[in-house]
Amino acid sequence: MLCALDRFLRGCLGNRFPAPPNRVALLIEGFPRPHHPIVEFAQLLYLLRVRGAKATFVVDWHEIRERGLTSRVAEMMKLLKHNEHEVAIKFKSAPCGAPQLRQSAAEALHFLQRVYGITVVSAKVGCRCVSLDAQKALKALGVALIEAVPNQIVVHDTERVIADVDAALRRCVDKECVCVSVLL
Repeated sequence: MLCALDRFLRGCLGNRFPAPPNRVALLIEGFPRPHHPIVEFAQLLYLLRVRGAKATFVVDWHEIRERGLTSRVAEMMKLLKHNEHEVAIKFKSAPCGAPQLRQSAAEALHFLQRVYGITVVSAKVGCRCVSLDAQKALKALGVALIEAVPNQIVVHDTERVIADVDAALRRCVDKECVCVSVLL
């Protein structure tokens, strides 16, 4: 009887106080920054590979639309795809409504698929108060919003990106770093 009660209580406490998650999403925002050296990018990919980590590289739609056809950006996107990392789209600010967001998202998805062969499944919108209609508009395109996904580590693509990613990976040494879509 006491054994059954003990198992019951442990089960209840285990559900009430779940173990911390073993996975964390590593996001690198603002990628690729202007004049990002390809050698530095290769070092970043090497660091991620050595640590067994995957990352989601968040590209700003307005930036990638302006300079996404350069050979440097194309090479970086090819390497991301080859190394099985993920690309997410960030919109600077939420367009006026769900139809405009859907239109911008459709353009971004088409561009990234046509130019780089990358299928995008996640996005960020510039504001926290995204309407339910906007979420539905993106969901209809197969894209999920990732602002509210728990267990994210965000690193910005700056001149210190390698050191920042290294520090982030050291902080989560006991956790698996995955692409954000795994946590959706």
